Amino acid sequence: MQMELHTCTWLSGQHDTPHPHGDALLAVAGADHNISVISIVEARVIGLLKGHTKDVVDLSACSSKPGLLVSLSKDGNARVWDVSQELCISCYNTDASCLAVSPDGAFFVTGSKKGALHSYQIAAHQQQQPVPSSSDKKCQTASGSSEREQLNMECSSSGRHTETIDCMQFLCQNRLATKSADGRMCVWDMAGRQQLSAWKVPSNNVGGGWASRCRFGCTPDGAYICVGNTTGDVYVYDTADGKRMTHVAPIKVSAPVRACALSPDCRHLLAVIGNGFIFRFEYRKPDAEVSNKENSDTNMIASDDE
Repeated sequence: MQMELHTCTWLSGQHDTPHPHGDALLAVAGADHNISVISIVEARVIGLLKGHTKDVVDLSACSSKPGLLVSLSKDGNARVWDVSQELCISCYNTDASCLAVSPDGAFFVTGSKKGALHSYQIAAHQQQQPVPSSSDKKCQTASGSSEREQLNMECSSSGRHTETIDCMQFLCQNRLATKSADGRMCVWDMAGRQQLSAWKVPSNNVGGGWASRCRFGCTPDGAYICVGNTTGDVYVYDTADGKRMTHVAPIKVSAPVRACALSPDCRHLLAVIGNGFIFRFEYRKPDAEVSNKENSDTNMIASDDE
């Protein structure tokens, strides 16, 4: 039976695996309401997280707590999981459209359909109190409404989200990057509660719902973000000031960019476009410079200015 896949995220398996060289785990979820945990070494599903009653549309994990996973379903139900035990340890009824777990695993942030940001604390005691996956009422009691905090960030009126926030990621140096359906992107300083940079990705249509989301990617150091639009164009931006570094587009394909990723050295850009195309773009220095460094590993560039 085929299942529509909505989201996936990597989990660290090195602390809970019988394999001598460790393992990488991939959590995937979609229309069947369950979250499957796949072992890359064993090439099979080794865990199944059950509890959601609607399609799972977002997953987030953090490397500092390998067993921690947070999921979100279409009805706004967010759940915190202990992956190794296959247990839901807390859940929250929210108005979220996407979420991201903090790097230390102490809280997670949600974005709403109205462009608002909220923070939810993951209490340490919750990790010792598994929540029955069959009862939404018990989940709500376990989390407590007092643990929700609206994040009032300082920013100009033109830099604030007004449409559905459809993707977010934590960056290094305690920063959070967010994107709304209209192409508005923001980078926030979580400690200072202020906006660091903002820009607009061209040609993004607000309508379309969950299926037309354009997810962005970033380099491990958080210096650059790659993001697409609804017509197949992909852009790379500097997160410090929002400057556009480059723009690429596939030939003879005009469809929404579902997701994209940039390699750590900025040499390769991957983009999932439409329902079946994966494009790889590679950046090189001008031919004159390449000819002078034929055997060098430095004949690639991170970006090209338009």
